[in-house]
Amino acid sequence: MLSEKMTDALNDQLNKEIYSAYLYMSMSANSSYSGLKGFANWFMVQYQEEMALQ
Repeated sequence: MLSEKMTDALNDQLNKEIYSAYLYMSMSANSSYSGLKGFANWFMVQYQEEMALQ
């Protein structure tokens, strides 16, 4: 069983990953809206990387 300290650290890291993913998704949407399709694609790839379970 994991210690409480380890559980808290893992939860903190997971929250940071999800925050980053949503930030990338919002930047992708904004880039797409601005007509910057290359940037939109790059940000979406970063979003997918953050959301991938490894």
